[in-house]
Amino acid sequence: MRNLFVLATALSAVGVATRSEAASPDSFDTVAFLQACSDLVPNVDYALPKDVECISQSHRMCELADPSAEAEKCVSVVSKWMRNETISEWSQIPEKLRLGYGHPPAAQELARDAMRYFDNELLAQFAPAIPDCEDVQVQGVSEQVVCGYADAMAGWLALRELQRTAERAEE
Repeated sequence: MRNLFVLATALSAVGVATRSEAASPDSFDTVAFLQACSDLVPNVDYALPKDVECISQSHRMCELADPSAEAEKCVSVVSKWMRNETISEWSQIPEKLRLGYGHPPAAQELARDAMRYFDNELLAQFAPAIPDCEDVQVQGVSEQVVCGYADAMAGWLALRELQRTAERAEE
């Protein structure tokens, strides 16, 4: 039953193409999906994997919408959204909660500092698993785009965790 729901949701979001037409890249709004999905993640334990799932699903949906697109296209769209979201929201995090970061942390900064700074055990466990982006190879995606994605993901995950921390502090 769950698989049918997921399939129905995916097909309606993509806008099922007829045999005579290919799905256009504009038929799925990756940015709207990212925003809606991330807005639905509650401030609970294990919210971080849910955030990651939003990113993962948005990438998959983007690829399904335009299977003929270059591999970098969807990675770039998702990376740009995470970067823009992080930049626009970072200043709203109280300075005392930013853990000394004047700017969102890059992937290697997060990997280095997570165990010391973050109260969240899950993020502290996740961060050391962030590989050096130069060691990661994704077929059809340049090293520059892979590194940009890793840094955008690290900054966005740190932002999400700090937003939750700030929210809890207000309660």
